[in-house]
Amino acid sequence: MTVSEAELRAAEARERMNQTAARIQARLEPQALAAQAKEVSLSAAKSGIDSARNNPAAVAGGVAVLGLFLNRRRIVRLFKRK
Repeated sequence: MTVSEAELRAAEARERMNQTAARIQARLEPQALAAQAKEVSLSAAKSGIDSARNNPAAVAGGVAVLGLFLNRRRIVRLFKRK
């Protein structure tokens, strides 16, 4: 390998590295991150809604458990009274 070939390879590698750095910087811009987070959250919400529609009994059970958990002190007081 000659010196000119080595310099050419080094220049090509430097250009690839600069392109990679530019792509990374573009992905880390606040607007790009916000858009990506919005897209992911909307996708997750739609998936959750679809799951709830397909499994209404599980949703009802989860709501019942949450209601019991949030009212646990009142429920305990009801059973302690005599």
